[in-house]
Amino acid sequence: MRHGLEIRGKNGDLRGEVLRVIGLLVSVTLLGTVGYHLLEGWSWFDCLYMTIITITTTGYREVGKLTVAGKVLSMFLMIFGVATFLYSVDAILPILLEKRIERWKKVLEKMEDHCIICGYGRMGKEMAKELIKELKNVVVIDLDTTRVVSAREDGIIAIQGDCTEEDVLERAGIRRAKCIVACTNSDSVNAFAVMVAKDLNPKVFAIAVLRTPGGEKKLKRAGADMLLSPYHDSARKVCVAVTRPTAADFIEIIGKMGTLMLEKMELKNDKFHDIPLKDTEIRKLTGCIVVTIERNGEIIFPDPDTKVYKGDLLYVLGREDGLKKAHQLITGQ
Repeated sequence: MRHGLEIRGKNGDLRGEVLRVIGLLVSVTLLGTVGYHLLEGWSWFDCLYMTIITITTTGYREVGKLTVAGKVLSMFLMIFGVATFLYSVDAILPILLEKRIERWKKVLEKMEDHCIICGYGRMGKEMAKELIKELKNVVVIDLDTTRVVSAREDGIIAIQGDCTEEDVLERAGIRRAKCIVACTNSDSVNAFAVMVAKDLNPKVFAIAVLRTPGGEKKLKRAGADMLLSPYHDSARKVCVAVTRPTAADFIEIIGKMGTLMLEKMELKNDKFHDIPLKDTEIRKLTGCIVVTIERNGEIIFPDPDTKVYKGDLLYVLGREDGLKKAHQLITGQ
């Protein structure tokens, strides 16, 4: 009840401020228009035109030659009218901005399974651009006002604040988020952001970008599910491209296709325990392929007669809709 009254009170204040601003503008415009008409004898339209260009400091030439009284009126409009116009702009812009922020808050309150990106630098910007194609819902957190504005201009919901603060992560909807990507320029900030995020939502998938080699242990202790090292990962990619170009081409094709993904799933379905892979009919029912099996630390490249056992980790390649069906079959959920 109190919250409803507060909202109505705030809306009433905004409405009153807008009405005051409109009233001031209309009053000054009418005063100038009527004044020029009485003092100079111009047409009503010319008087309105003269008033507008004077108030807005546009600087076009006068409609006609001004008398002394007309010049006095012009000076009055230049001082009082311009001040009123600037006050109006200054009063209305914060109102529009507040309305926009309120709209973002409402969107955030309903948002689920979204990705939170901490840091909107070069890497954060590229990640957001790619993630928004798949997840649609992406929220950016950054301390830098310029970066926050840049993210909003790119059509992304952005929050200005410290990503290591609980209240900032709460505003970003961390408890309902699917994943969080910590890609600020500091390993310490990334580690702390992951730690706080995991404390608020233990199920969130946390990815951290490693900025220095010494930060790896710190980020793992913080609870990061995946570490990305731009330099190390690029070096490995170059190595694969040089030594195994076909494999590099295959990875590149998968990345470009976008809809083709590889996922790891643990076999929990009792019906599939101790039977050949072909009898599970995973490929027939889902269109997905089991490319690798991980069992007791050993990697197995299966053929149709390879038996699978409960607890095996299956690496499944397929499209999103097929992977959902495969996940239900393999986990029995």
